[in-house]
Amino acid sequence: MKRTILFLALTTLLGVLFGGCAFAAEPVYGGVVQWHEIANPPKLDPHMKTDTTSSRVCLGIFDTLVSNSLDGTKIEPWLAESWNTSKDGLTWTFKLHKGVYFHKETEGGKPTENGGREVTAEDWKWSFDRMIRDKSPRAYFLDCIAGYQEMFDGKADEWAGVKVVDKYTLEFTLSKPFAPFVSALAYSSFVVVPREDVLKWGADFNFHPVGTGAFTFEEWRQDQRIILKRNPNYWLKDEKGNQLPYLDGWEMVIIPDSTVAWEELKKGNIDMMREVPSRLVAEARGLFGKNMLESPQPGTYYYGFNMTKEPYKNNKALRHAFNYAIDRQRINELVLDGLWFPAKGILPPSIPGHNPNLRSYEYNPEKAKELMKEAGFEKGFEATLTVAQNVLHRTIAEAIQAQVSELGIKLNVQVMDWGVQLDMLDRGESDIYRMGWIADYLDADNFLYVLQHSSNIGVKGNYSRYGSPEVDKLLDEGRTETDPAKRAEIYQKAEQLIVDDAPWIYLFYYYNNVAAQNWVHGATIPAFGGYTAHMETVWVDKH
Repeated sequence: MKRTILFLALTTLLGVLFGGCAFAAEPVYGGVVQWHEIANPPKLDPHMKTDTTSSRVCLGIFDTLVSNSLDGTKIEPWLAESWNTSKDGLTWTFKLHKGVYFHKETEGGKPTENGGREVTAEDWKWSFDRMIRDKSPRAYFLDCIAGYQEMFDGKADEWAGVKVVDKYTLEFTLSKPFAPFVSALAYSSFVVVPREDVLKWGADFNFHPVGTGAFTFEEWRQDQRIILKRNPNYWLKDEKGNQLPYLDGWEMVIIPDSTVAWEELKKGNIDMMREVPSRLVAEARGLFGKNMLESPQPGTYYYGFNMTKEPYKNNKALRHAFNYAIDRQRINELVLDGLWFPAKGILPPSIPGHNPNLRSYEYNPEKAKELMKEAGFEKGFEATLTVAQNVLHRTIAEAIQAQVSELGIKLNVQVMDWGVQLDMLDRGESDIYRMGWIADYLDADNFLYVLQHSSNIGVKGNYSRYGSPEVDKLLDEGRTETDPAKRAEIYQKAEQLIVDDAPWIYLFYYYNNVAAQNWVHGATIPAFGGYTAHMETVWVDKH
């Protein structure tokens, strides 16, 4: 298994990063890692989750067919050992690893010496069907598979384009070419689950997750911690043939206040901390050295307008005024210690199709005031911004609150639980909202189609409820075009139209970090961010 981390080419600011003392000695077995997260994950049912906090846990419990390389540049085999495609790009055939077992003997399953029953193509077929049957909010990432709409509409009992060829062969038939198909399969919702356990628990499978991953679910103490234990029968071995994972377990410790979490990290009560606050990064570098892992991240931090509500719905001048009123660079320097990257649009620099020449919104308070007058709000107005309970989100919001007050805008900041905010966005009840999007697969489709196509309004990702027939047409073309240069041209045209419409306030591209104690070895920060770190290769040695 690869141990090196190739730097994600967003910027040359940061060098190649490695886990601290990962190569100092041979890995040893045992120990439990305490991993800090700010929020309680809303979902542990992998087919129902939509956020990175939930993904952090699910990536330990469940496995996908394919996986992203650490540097994010290619797709590698995982539970599928190989695959091939037809000349027309419509039929994809995956050969499955043999000897992969669910975590435990599922009710009704055949006992084996490994404790659970072996995973077959039938399990994968059932899992994909279940995603549509139970209305997974991320199933539409693969709506290119034939029969998706028929099953989603209840006109079919199974997903016609997902077929079992034999016990260890799974076949997908697409209704049309989809350039990032295999990349999308690496997303953490497209995992195999045991039918018996899902049927046994129903909706409560969320609290009793069973998968094939390196760790088994033990306990979820709401808003406190999630406990995972080592899967002794995991299918994966390291490059020397040693059974993975090395750890006896790892636990997600939930501490909403990052300052409190930081103090716990310094005391040694926490082993790994994701998203060390920007103001503490310099100190963290001094304390943890090479175990302070840092990288740009393929994601965009933004504020969205609810495009179904007035005064935003039919007032482009007002939306433009907000964008011109915000000094992104100053906020980056004062609040984020200059570590983040002011955004011009939707696509981060590492996404193919990113346009460095995108026409966007520089800080121009005078122009913002003119636009406020044009919008009919020369004297300002009152608005509400919703943000999740997080010190960083609140601090950025307060800085923006101060800047837009110069236009006479009284921006009320409403802080709420992360899960509550997601539910509110699904229902379209927000006014202006804070949101971020981290790439699920490194393709412009994952940002532009998911977040801006009118078919994805609401729970599917288009929380701003933005819609444009011209943009929809371009994004549909981009999904089926296979020539990279032509795709880039399509997406750049679409992004420019969207940015001109301004359904968002474009703020920052993400910076990402994970701090690990010096007794933690094999720690990595993959291209997609710390929430995707491979815990199966982490080991600890406190001696």
